[in-house]
Amino acid sequence: MERMGFWAKNDLSVLFLLSIFMNGFETGGYQASLLYVGQEFDLSIGQQGLLAAVELFATMIAPLLLGALADKIGKQIMLVIFTACRVISAGVILLATNSLIFAVGIFILGFACSIVQYVAIAGMQDAYPLTRNRRMGYITAMFALGAVIAPLVVGFSLETPWGWRAFFALSALIFLALTVGLAKTSFAPREEASPAELAKAEGGIYYKGTALLCIIMFIYVGVENGLCFFLNSFMQDTMNSSRGYLALSLFWLAMIPSRFLCGFLADYRSRLIYIAPLGAALTLALLAVLTQEWLAFVVVFVCGFFCGGVYPNVLTYVADFAGGRTATVTAAITVATGVGATVISASFGYLHEHVGFSGAFLVLAALLGVDIFVAAMVPRLRREQIKC
Repeated sequence: MERMGFWAKNDLSVLFLLSIFMNGFETGGYQASLLYVGQEFDLSIGQQGLLAAVELFATMIAPLLLGALADKIGKQIMLVIFTACRVISAGVILLATNSLIFAVGIFILGFACSIVQYVAIAGMQDAYPLTRNRRMGYITAMFALGAVIAPLVVGFSLETPWGWRAFFALSALIFLALTVGLAKTSFAPREEASPAELAKAEGGIYYKGTALLCIIMFIYVGVENGLCFFLNSFMQDTMNSSRGYLALSLFWLAMIPSRFLCGFLADYRSRLIYIAPLGAALTLALLAVLTQEWLAFVVVFVCGFFCGGVYPNVLTYVADFAGGRTATVTAAITVATGVGATVISASFGYLHEHVGFSGAFLVLAALLGVDIFVAAMVPRLRREQIKC
């Protein structure tokens, strides 16, 4: 393969990174604007919760229904079609005159974003076989960056005559530009795979390894959602703090340097994959017994830093276990994250009723202990696979 210039090599990477950034942007922006959407459509807190659940349900079923399709018809056509669907969804949201129409737009958005999430990650794996482990840190960092920036944009949009709709209008313009860019850019690999990588791609899916990755993400994302959804209430209840939202922002903010660092330290992934949930478990357990607000801010930031390392390190093993079907395996992981988020988050309320916030957080920390054990098995399974 001829030596490429920087842009010729990384143009496709930029589109993947921007696609994932916009997923985080939409997630953070929707969370931040939900209150104002509820005010416009006169929705109760429970009804707002149903609107939040609509997107979560869509993101969960999308890879379940279409998970293997990208490996069959091509990743480019999938990304172009579903990025265009994001434009359509934004249009429906902008024109919504009631909560039902808004819910339709959010469902389309959640469905499309979920498809884009796993196909873009799989596309990065395929196009950059030599540097993909490092790029997994970067691509997951972009989601966190988008989630941090979006609430600021929502805050600015509220100062405009269009209110929260200005946020979705801006998103629609970016999605339109992304659709054109993805359609016009070649998806040919930008790096030449080694003979070992080519041989790996010709094999079938290694189901034991894939199952371990799914278990890790099922638990981790469930714990993450349980913490994020109830952190504000926890601080209000135990510390009489009304600034839990700042702690939540710190949690997401800490993920950005963490995930970039995982990219730089990709050669140490066999250790990082269990160190990340270990640090998260210890800091979450510490948070459960704190009573001072400023200490909680510090611990939440450190917890977010360790949590940020889980996803990128899991993704570095996708190509090892996918046998060339990277989209299928990434889709399976995405399904696991959606189910985990739904099941564990829903269980948190039950835990709170019986053991309180602190007890519930300790249970979540214990669940991360399971993740540590499973994550430690992944490098060993990979070595056994190589011997076979």
